[in-house]
Amino acid sequence: MTDITGKAAAAPGGAVAAMQGGGYYNRNSSLQAANLTSALPLLQDAARKLPLRAGHAITIADYGVSEGRNSMLPVGMAIDALRARMSTDTPISVAHIDLASNDFTSLFTLLGDDGASYLGGRENVFPFAVGRSHFGQVLPDESVDLGWSANAIHWMSANPVLVADHGWAIFSKSSEARDQVEALLAQDWRNFLQARARELRRGGRLVCQFMGQGADRHGFEYIADAFWASVEDIAGQGLINEGEVLAMTTSSSGRSQEQIRAPFEDGSLDGLALLDMATVEAPDPIHAAFLEDRDAQKFGRTWAGVMRAANGPSFALGIAAGQDKDAIIGAIHDRLAQRLADDPQPAKSHNVLLTVEKV
Repeated sequence: MTDITGKAAAAPGGAVAAMQGGGYYNRNSSLQAANLTSALPLLQDAARKLPLRAGHAITIADYGVSEGRNSMLPVGMAIDALRARMSTDTPISVAHIDLASNDFTSLFTLLGDDGASYLGGRENVFPFAVGRSHFGQVLPDESVDLGWSANAIHWMSANPVLVADHGWAIFSKSSEARDQVEALLAQDWRNFLQARARELRRGGRLVCQFMGQGADRHGFEYIADAFWASVEDIAGQGLINEGEVLAMTTSSSGRSQEQIRAPFEDGSLDGLALLDMATVEAPDPIHAAFLEDRDAQKFGRTWAGVMRAANGPSFALGIAAGQDKDAIIGAIHDRLAQRLADDPQPAKSHNVLLTVEKV
């Protein structure tokens, strides 16, 4: 990891964090739930076209599960589409994959106790978890029939660069910093696909939804800029120092269509074919709700909760030991909520939707 400014960093080099635990992400991920909806037809189509092998169990892999709330609907739909083509005697395993620091307890509590669980009313289904990064191989060779990943792959394997002028280095004024982000995005994408090429069975399919870039702008500027302005606010109040501000650089960014297509076109993948790919405007359920109720305070609180759930742990890595990290992240949350309430706008961002097949 590079420090563009040359200053000392408080965060561990290259460290990344899982989503906020304790059920917080499950309660504050309505945006992610809306994002994945556009990919559900691709997932159903993949399940309907998957070649089935008589007498063989099915394995579904869920890459980037977090606390699991947003995996219940897609996994349930995939199971139902498969069951329509085979007997309930055929077991279906579901592998939920995320970082070792992920809150898997909330996932299994939801699976066992919540009415939204895909286990409800479905027989012979066996979930398990893998606490490893999906940018490497996490399951045996040729063991996965159907892969699914939502709201996950735009999170990079490491934090490639620290910048002092923004929390997302892709928005830095430094072209060197932006180039380092793009380089890691490209390498992570190749690593992700190469690992899936080993794990998927022949004929198996992988469906992904993640953050993309627009043709003339990255997207997500309104919310990211407001978050960073809130960090600068608390720095101005003396709650964090210059080194902590520098270290508050999170490891996520959208990918361009050219970057996504590159591994399929340059011969670096063995056995994977890109079947469908599109970058579409992402939904904005939070602003849509504001247009209905005109509750600016609710708008601000909802967005602040979404950002804290997804980005709070990453920013907390930059806070020095001995500081009250929860209080500092809470102060950013509160300032962000009010800033957004003062100026409600639509968040213009982009979703990538794609299907890959092992040929």
